Amino acid sequence: MTGDEIDKPGELMSRAVREFGITIDHGAGPSDARSGAAVHRVRTPGGSAAYLKVTRAILGSAALEAAHRELRFYRQLAAEVPVQTPPFLDALDTALGVAVLLAAAGRQVKVRAWSDAAWSKLGRDLAGLHAVRVARQDWVRPDSLLDAMSAPVCDIVTRFWTGILPMLSDLLDCREALRDELAAQPAVLVHGDCHTGNIVHAGDGLVFCDWQCTGVGRATSDLAMLGARAAPAGAAVPRDAITAYLNHRGGDVSQLERKLILEQLVIFVFQWSRFAAYNSPAGIARVHDRTRQLAAKWFATS
Repeated sequence: MTGDEIDKPGELMSRAVREFGITIDHGAGPSDARSGAAVHRVRTPGGSAAYLKVTRAILGSAALEAAHRELRFYRQLAAEVPVQTPPFLDALDTALGVAVLLAAAGRQVKVRAWSDAAWSKLGRDLAGLHAVRVARQDWVRPDSLLDAMSAPVCDIVTRFWTGILPMLSDLLDCREALRDELAAQPAVLVHGDCHTGNIVHAGDGLVFCDWQCTGVGRATSDLAMLGARAAPAGAAVPRDAITAYLNHRGGDVSQLERKLILEQLVIFVFQWSRFAAYNSPAGIARVHDRTRQLAAKWFATS
């Protein structure tokens, strides 16, 4: 970093504003992604709505790697994947970090308000995305779930689930076998953070946003994430989405559902407790109930 590139709060955003000629919509505060990136509503020089996504280098190597992965996706893959993505307008990649400018592409719809047609469209879109061929070595991505299952079980997991999940000790005892079963799935191109908060509606179509976690992974990681993130709101991915997915990609419904039960179960057990504080007591209770149901289903069929 040069003397002219001092990492002060707001410096990267200010530079992006100058170079892109955009104006910040101060009526809407920034939203923060879990990666640490800040997303600002802006206006282009022509007055069109857009979003500026800023990832400061000071956030660390993992956040910066994710920002570079997303920038590479927009430059190399966005035009090739069979799903809609926000139009890429411009980017800065400097010692200060990464700033990406994207056109506004649609409207958010709360998960409980999704129509059956939208869920079916999502299933078809994911089937198309998962059929895209990419070189594994070119699109390596961290797999936080498999990493969490490999690491020693942290205290927060045991504290959160003890007394709530009767099968907890059984799940912890067999976690290596469960991890191996997940890891044995075929590798496909995945979105990586697939939930309804990252998918906006545009006319009759869906636009997939936030590609920082994209790369090679398991198909069930995208499908299970949808269900895991919908659970606190009391919503569930309808069977229409799974049916549409299989109609366009092929496969056995009972086998896919079994894999989804496992993936959602271990997401809740090994990862979800870290995010519980972001949810209401009612949302936490719904996750408790969903996890108990998934555990019962899993052990009943294993």
